[in-house]
Amino acid sequence: MYRALLFICAVYFIAVSIAHQLGFKIPVLFVFYDIPSEKYQDLIISFLSFGWAMLFGVGFLDKELKTRIQAPILVSGAVAICGLIRARMEIQAHQKIDCEIAGLAILLAALTAMYILAKKGK
Repeated sequence: MYRALLFICAVYFIAVSIAHQLGFKIPVLFVFYDIPSEKYQDLIISFLSFGWAMLFGVGFLDKELKTRIQAPILVSGAVAICGLIRARMEIQAHQKIDCEIAGLAILLAALTAMYILAKKGK
């Protein structure tokens, strides 16, 4: 299950990268889909998202779940996801938690839990 989540994260961040590269303001792929953005911002987000996609992809391809590979991937992914959550909450001035924030928080919790369970199974 952990490896499946890594794959889902890789696909998600690739989709984010493509959406930002092409400028398609899709709500789940653009944290601020309803706010105008500069092209340079979208391009920066695009290549950073591509990097996180590759990290998750490396984690997925590591069938032995080596700690020296998985730990940095999980930490960098967690920081990316927490950053998205914080950015979304800041723009909303902490008024509400929307579905996107809840989804990202659930993904983060699931990744962490599945990583722990996968390591215990080794």
